Amino acid sequence: MPATIGEPQNIGAQVAYWRKRRGLNQRAAAGLAGMSQPYLSLIERGIKPVNNRSTLVALAQALNVSIADLTRQPGDPTDATKAAAAAHVPAIREALIRREVGELVEPHHDVRELMIAGGAYDFATVAPQLPNMLGGLRGGDLVQVAHVGVYTLKHLGYADLARDAARLAVQEAREVGDPAWIGIAEFIRILAMPPEMPGAPTRLAQRIADEIQPHIGDPEVRQAYGMLHLHAALRAAVDRRGDVAHDHLREAEEAAQSLGEPVDLGLARFAFGPTNAGFWRVAVELELGEPRRAIEASELIAPGRIPLANRQAPYFADLGNAYVQTGRDHEAIAMMLRSEAAGPQWFRLRPTIKDSVGSIVRRTKRNALTKQMRHAAVAVGLSDLVKD
Repeated sequence: MPATIGEPQNIGAQVAYWRKRRGLNQRAAAGLAGMSQPYLSLIERGIKPVNNRSTLVALAQALNVSIADLTRQPGDPTDATKAAAAAHVPAIREALIRREVGELVEPHHDVRELMIAGGAYDFATVAPQLPNMLGGLRGGDLVQVAHVGVYTLKHLGYADLARDAARLAVQEAREVGDPAWIGIAEFIRILAMPPEMPGAPTRLAQRIADEIQPHIGDPEVRQAYGMLHLHAALRAAVDRRGDVAHDHLREAEEAAQSLGEPVDLGLARFAFGPTNAGFWRVAVELELGEPRRAIEASELIAPGRIPLANRQAPYFADLGNAYVQTGRDHEAIAMMLRSEAAGPQWFRLRPTIKDSVGSIVRRTKRNALTKQMRHAAVAVGLSDLVKD
């Protein structure tokens, strides 16, 4: 049976459940996922983590399930981390439906304050403001808020609602007609697309980048152009198309170098510039199965240049996963704790982080567990694994 509410199972346990449901032995399932049978066995036992998108996608496709089936999204509704935010999801859904039929409301929240809370991954503060703001804002303000809405809803496990918010952003940007906001809105739409959908996200990013390219003399348009190429690179990496991923990375990095570090975090607080491009390079190399290259890329990055939890927390988690994959568990835990310090709500809600931390704890002898390992386990809801 799948894990019950509150049961701290790893992704590998869900893989084993669905493999058996499909009537596949480990060798057959491993072949379909492009990995060895011994490696799949380690995943199912929780010794090896599933800690990147490309592995999740490969397993989901091999078992003919969604990534949500493997990560148990939307997850445990009793988890205090998400309960406060998830309580507002019905109101967000209603606001999006009402807007779709032309019933707009008067927005009464401050956009900048919401963006700051969103940048801090403070979902509990963001969620109650989203119904009013998504239900009434127009223009660039709506696009910015939709971005916060998309990643909030995704992390709470409501991918379909995230796509509704993304479509609203695209519609509004197209009505405004500004190439910069069109680029940002389409980036948001790509963000909301399922990881297990191969090809389409990269093609859409390239198409929109080509559309706005004649306008990149405008620095704001160039920021949107660069972000589209970064997302194209990541999605190509998930699809295991390394050459395409690196081509998009180079295009984004050239745009970033031409702009320098952003003033006041840049257009829509996306913080596009050399440091952010470096964050994405680490993520891309990790998705391509090159953890050592990811670690090497991190040596050129000063993460403090972008004081945003929604950039720092994923970066430190990616670096932590790179250390996990190279067998450097103590360094991995150190990076995971930096990720948790930057964005505690986000950190607890990430199934792949939970899998990485759990795998380290499971393969470490009980008397060798460090204080940092115990802290990380508790932070992701795995306190049962470190009880004395």
